[in-house]
Amino acid sequence: MYEIDYPFGEKRKYLEWVRSIVDTLQAPGELKRLASYDNVFSASPHRVVEFTFESLEDAGKYFDRKEMVRIFQGELPAHGTNINVKVLALRGDYGEGPDGRNEPQ
Repeated sequence: MYEIDYPFGEKRKYLEWVRSIVDTLQAPGELKRLASYDNVFSASPHRVVEFTFESLEDAGKYFDRKEMVRIFQGELPAHGTNINVKVLALRGDYGEGPDGRNEPQ
């Protein structure tokens, strides 16, 4: 999960950049799901980008690709600020249904 702030007044520029790289981000087979979230309160982080993989090994392969290194180490710092990375494991302890939600009894 990447947490990113938009540079002051540059949200539009960030979104244009994302549109230019989205196909590259989605192409590798290791990636299971890609989702982004905007903070509705306009607080930090402004955006969270969630990458889902089957395993840590798949995540490592994905982020080691030369095109991903170029994007995340070379280009992202020019388009975002306060960039933080978190690695989380999804747990099912808040729900019992197949989608992690409580189902009516």
